[in-house]
Amino acid sequence: MLTQAFPPGWRIVPASVHGSNHIEEARENQDCLGFRRLGTGYVVAVADGAGSRSRSATGSRLAVDAACDAAEQVFEEQVFAGPGEPATLAEFRKAGRRFAGLCLSLFDDRLAALLRVGPPTAVSDYATTLLAVVARPPYFAFLSVGDGFLIVQHGSAGARLLVAAEPDPDDHGTVFLTTDNRERELRCGVLADADLTGLALCTDGLTEGLLAVRHEPGRPRRYLAPDSLAAYFQIFADPHTRAGELARQLDSAEFAATSGDDKTMIVAVRL
Repeated sequence: MLTQAFPPGWRIVPASVHGSNHIEEARENQDCLGFRRLGTGYVVAVADGAGSRSRSATGSRLAVDAACDAAEQVFEEQVFAGPGEPATLAEFRKAGRRFAGLCLSLFDDRLAALLRVGPPTAVSDYATTLLAVVARPPYFAFLSVGDGFLIVQHGSAGARLLVAAEPDPDDHGTVFLTTDNRERELRCGVLADADLTGLALCTDGLTEGLLAVRHEPGRPRRYLAPDSLAAYFQIFADPHTRAGELARQLDSAEFAATSGDDKTMIVAVRL
């Protein structure tokens, strides 16, 4: 399935590899990814469970499931109802806001249900980030809590960073779905771009391996998408490239040298 168009006109290539630090410490891969077709569109999501929390792998699965289920409920009802003309931008923005709210509430409700029947644990034990995109070209709704990052490829203009957590000079720590200030740190919006040809959703284990950092005197550091990222979209737009090539690259010694964290990425490319 992953080597074929999904949905029509797009190819979805997912990969998640175990970080070397987690292997050495005998910990499971705490990242999670998911994708689902929604009529003529789709939803893709990645989540990164906090390495210091005992049940964060479960938290990341809850987050991805919540994102996919919320997208299906909101967008299939309001936007993907039929094969006719795409929804208007105003309709898509309205659906995007509903999607963000429902995604958080589904995560909360399912975590609360789990806490009621499972062994005694704290909400913070399930700490996880979440990055999700719902697409029905030319519209793309995104949702982010935490330090995942989203790269978009615009026609021949190359790749750019649409969503990223900037370097924190005061090291205030990552915001998770389980932290009290998540609504204040929530980033969501809609991109309207008929020439968008690719998306890449990444967990923060890939930050140092994929992104560049700009240093300017008197200004905070900023992450940038280097020109080399365009190659990922070109490679996987070729149907002869195996989907497993992405996992092979993320599991390479080159990426392992940049971070011992788990590394998860979903590439969505227009064919």
